[in-house]
Amino acid sequence: MSPLRSLSSLLLPRCASRRLPLWTLIGGMLAALLSAHVAAAQSGEVSGVLQSIDEQGRAELLLDERDVIRTVRLSAGDRAYLSAGDRIRGKMISQPGGYRLETVWPDEPVVTAQMLAINNRLRRDTRIRGRQVFRSMGERLPEFALFNQHGDVVRSSDLRGKTCVINFIFSRCLNPRMCPAATDRMQQLQEKVKEAGLEDVLFISITLDPDFDTPGVLHTYASGRGIDGSNFFFLSGPRQPLLDLKEQLGILANKDPELIVDHTMRTIISDPTGKIVYQIPGSMWDVNDFFNRIEQLNTPSDERG
Repeated sequence: MSPLRSLSSLLLPRCASRRLPLWTLIGGMLAALLSAHVAAAQSGEVSGVLQSIDEQGRAELLLDERDVIRTVRLSAGDRAYLSAGDRIRGKMISQPGGYRLETVWPDEPVVTAQMLAINNRLRRDTRIRGRQVFRSMGERLPEFALFNQHGDVVRSSDLRGKTCVINFIFSRCLNPRMCPAATDRMQQLQEKVKEAGLEDVLFISITLDPDFDTPGVLHTYASGRGIDGSNFFFLSGPRQPLLDLKEQLGILANKDPELIVDHTMRTIISDPTGKIVYQIPGSMWDVNDFFNRIEQLNTPSDERG
């Protein structure tokens, strides 16, 4: 038996007692390999403009680099805040039947440049402060610009005129006494403030896991807990400004193979001028204590007892 016939007998399946031609099989294998190669080449980091999004999460994305339109699938969190005409970037992953887009971020050039300028000032300030980087009570919040779960930019200047409650969490935290407990308390406090009719109060949770916690992921995190996102923002963005904020606001955090992020916790109250007026370590702070402090800040000085 010739080597070619021997190879044919191993590779070619029988079908109704007939053999497929060898070159037909080889051609099919080459086509499959070529298809896989093309799909891999089209996967990776991409940017472009959304042309349309449907309710099932299918979106038409006009890619910048190739000037072609690809149909991609978006997560529920991403499609909750994105709309046609938005410029985005993300990681396009090939899968059976098409592509999905992961790690999605807003990508408007003007907005990106403005955020970069603000966060560069934060970087310089962190370096200048050196060993005195930690901001204690009486100091003002540092300058920053990050995205919230609605895809909107939140700047430190946007907090002026509002009483703010600020902490650090991340969506994949599984320790019930850490991030989940802190988020529960923030939500309870938010509801108590709302019931009391107190206005101009913001609740802000800043992520410790920016590689995973995109605006869409944080939108899913908040909506899954029934959180009112009108004045409770979950913030994320580039890694460096988040590292600078951790240092300046007294959070220690390191990557951990089991915990994902091993970190300390601190909850801060800032007044309408941006000054830090109260802060407490840990996640098990008292909701009533924080409410009383917020109520006092929101009461005109001439009405205080």
